[in-house]
Amino acid sequence: MVLVCFMDKRKLEIFHTVALLGSFSQAAEQLHIAQSAVSVAVRKLEDELGLLLIDRRERQIRLTVEGERLYKHAATILRQFQEAQQDMAALNNLSAGLVSFSTTAMMGSYFFPPLIRQFKQQYPDIDFRIITEGTERVLERIDNGDIDMGVVNTQGLTDQQDSLKLCDQAIVVCVAEDNPLASRQSISEDEYCQQRLVLYRQNYYLRQLSMKLHETHQHTPDIAVETDLLGMIIQLVRAGEGVTLALQVAVDAEPGVVGVPFDTPQQLSLSLAWSKKRQLSVANQEFVSFLKQKSPPDES
Repeated sequence: MVLVCFMDKRKLEIFHTVALLGSFSQAAEQLHIAQSAVSVAVRKLEDELGLLLIDRRERQIRLTVEGERLYKHAATILRQFQEAQQDMAALNNLSAGLVSFSTTAMMGSYFFPPLIRQFKQQYPDIDFRIITEGTERVLERIDNGDIDMGVVNTQGLTDQQDSLKLCDQAIVVCVAEDNPLASRQSISEDEYCQQRLVLYRQNYYLRQLSMKLHETHQHTPDIAVETDLLGMIIQLVRAGEGVTLALQVAVDAEPGVVGVPFDTPQQLSLSLAWSKKRQLSVANQEFVSFLKQKSPPDES
């Protein structure tokens, strides 16, 4: 903790956010401050240290060697600050605290909201910080300490993580309710590969599965729209602009769309994971315990 003696925590947090997002403007948006304030804070931090942390000669943000080393320290220091604040608050019978995790858009939109509402009924003063991202980089970010917990593909778990099985979700072809496919009991992989698509961009499991199916059945994907916005995907499918792959929990919750299973059923097993190397905050531990009570028994 020596760095903190001569370094303002807020400046360190701003620098870490810039380095993580690779953008002054995105950091400003996430931190809810002006971009000029972000630039000033980073410059003052460089002046305090007497080191150049960010190479500004290129349009894209690039850390210097010194910046890379500070970024690694910053992640640890900021996490320790957060853990100290959470643990001290949690000593007061969980009258305050923060549950923090990463989840996929579909799980975040449809699976977790009712569970969070139930948890908040027991602990109304505990807050939640939830970010949305695909499962591909989550384990790496957990092991690096960038995030506390995250929803991952169960098959990707290693002996470096503890985890809680959340659910097995059927993967279905999501179509508009007036699409001729909507009345079908099932659809072949080959026929799916001949449809016009509305898809997530890279780093999402459902996108990668779709590309794998197209490669297997030797079809070139006909992608009408690709986006990270789940709401846009559902609306475009509902309007008949294409079809997409979705989890059953999503199509069950959305009017105007239907989920058609594959002839050979596809399924995704999802777990909440966290690192064995770091102890979860008391609030996070309590949320995991709550989820254990709600999760179906693992029959594997």
